Amino acid sequence: MQVVNELMAALRGEGVGSHFVARLVNRLAFFMLAALIGALVGFSTLLLIKLILLVQWLGYAQAAEDQFASIAAGLPAWRVILVPAVGGLLVGLLLQRLPDKRYHGIADVMEACALNSARMPARSGLVAALAAGLSLGVGAPLGREGPAVHIGASLSAWFAERLGLDHKQSLALLGCGAAAAVAASFNAPVAAVIFALEVIVGYYTLRVFAPVVIAALFAMVVRHAFLGTEPLFPVPAYQMSSLWELLSFALLGVTGALVARLLLLSVGAFSNGFTWLHIPPWLRPALAGIAIGLVAVVLPDVLSVGFEATFAAVRGELPSQMLLTLLLAKIGLVALALGSGFAGGVFSPAVFIGATLGGTFWWLLSMTGLPLAEQSVYSVIGIAAVASALLGAPISTILIVFELTRNYEVTLGVMTAAAFSSTVMQLGGYGSYFRWQLAQRSVNLSGGRDISLLMTHRVEDLISQHYAEVDVNITAGDLESRLGTERLRLAMFVDEEGVFQGSVNLSALIAHAIANGMESRALDAAFSPDYAISPLTNIVTAVQVMAEQQVEFIPVILEESPGVIRLQGAVLKTDLLAEHYDVVKRAREDEFGIT
Repeated sequence: MQVVNELMAALRGEGVGSHFVARLVNRLAFFMLAALIGALVGFSTLLLIKLILLVQWLGYAQAAEDQFASIAAGLPAWRVILVPAVGGLLVGLLLQRLPDKRYHGIADVMEACALNSARMPARSGLVAALAAGLSLGVGAPLGREGPAVHIGASLSAWFAERLGLDHKQSLALLGCGAAAAVAASFNAPVAAVIFALEVIVGYYTLRVFAPVVIAALFAMVVRHAFLGTEPLFPVPAYQMSSLWELLSFALLGVTGALVARLLLLSVGAFSNGFTWLHIPPWLRPALAGIAIGLVAVVLPDVLSVGFEATFAAVRGELPSQMLLTLLLAKIGLVALALGSGFAGGVFSPAVFIGATLGGTFWWLLSMTGLPLAEQSVYSVIGIAAVASALLGAPISTILIVFELTRNYEVTLGVMTAAAFSSTVMQLGGYGSYFRWQLAQRSVNLSGGRDISLLMTHRVEDLISQHYAEVDVNITAGDLESRLGTERLRLAMFVDEEGVFQGSVNLSALIAHAIANGMESRALDAAFSPDYAISPLTNIVTAVQVMAEQQVEFIPVILEESPGVIRLQGAVLKTDLLAEHYDVVKRAREDEFGIT
């Protein structure tokens, strides 16, 4: 009622609503920006799809995402091997031009949201798009959702920077780009919104939710205008045999998590293997491309996204032995492609692996003679089991499986598998493939958004000069007298050459003087020069180091050369705690929309 009164007052021109009108106009303007981002990201995702098809046409003489295997099966073996090898070489050469020698994806968007104030370089999105188009077009067994999300996020970050948006708006806009990319890529707007909030932004508020929904809707408008409204995996209607099967679905969820974990270990093993063999990074995708081509000569279904095999699996049309063969081949080739440096996402591989895993699980379970639902049911639920573990997003997974299949009858099974899968994955140390990627770069978001934000704040802005800088030969009595005269509680010892030698606080100095006399050397009461941090140390580490010594300060030093340590100042516990409070307070304001 109060809002209505303010709006009516504003429309009458009364002053009480002026602030309300300003906020309303600002909000509507941001909604329009979200709509623009949604449409642009929708078009960029379509361009990515067209780029994949163009590369496929250049390599295989025909282009159709849902007939990749059939097209490859009709070509001579040398071409099926040559195309991914040449494509891998181009991807590797492109990789060499990147500053950090790697392609960016969803993990980088998560890092930008949590640690980099929602800022991302637009160039990385363009390079990721080109690399993904090459990789998937030549048949790398990956997905397009990772590059699509990164493209959308990069575009959003570019707009946010050019428009000078604050952190809250930039974060919301990044979520808009991610949601629009998922919606346009998979025709799944509801799951896209939840995915953006669950995985990318990291929390749910109406302030972020509304523009993300708008962006997803406009991306869907673009998709429907050019690609139609059909679900990505249309399947016939089917249902569970009985509720007792929820136990088997739970077991399938556990199995899906173990398979996801196996995939992570395999990616790491291939990556480390290339390093151990001293194979240059630019050559690795080409070698992986040869291996992919050799397998594709016999099993063309493993190429690219693998729509044909996935369709057949969820319809129960693949024989059991073929399901198992495709499952093992896809796991190995996905790990090889990711470990070698090909660009692509993991959701489409998760769908393929999940569908074949579910069918294989049904085949093994059917040997017990128990009454079971159709193989198709287990294939769909297998998708939820693997995707939930790899994405670390069980809610999004449940929704996206429903939107991909448009089948409501197996929802209980999907929910059960997703819940058990994500739980088991969490127990393994990494909650998702993306968090595993971040861990490889020593980026840890598991402590929560507050800790992640605190780790981005360095102590360099908190350095204080509120201490006495004294010679190493000063006595305890003289130093105590000086600290009393200057009303200080800290002293830093520096030798004749200006090299830092230690630190002491007033209480430790007094205790030393009582025990050893006023004429004793004050330096004997000091903390070792090792008790210090650099200006680049983050707040979390500084608090931990200070807590170990149970003191209220820590010196800040800079090592100019080996053995030459210069004092920069000191950080006080009160300043650290105040900054800690401010950072957490700002994070909570962002999360709950407090202005």
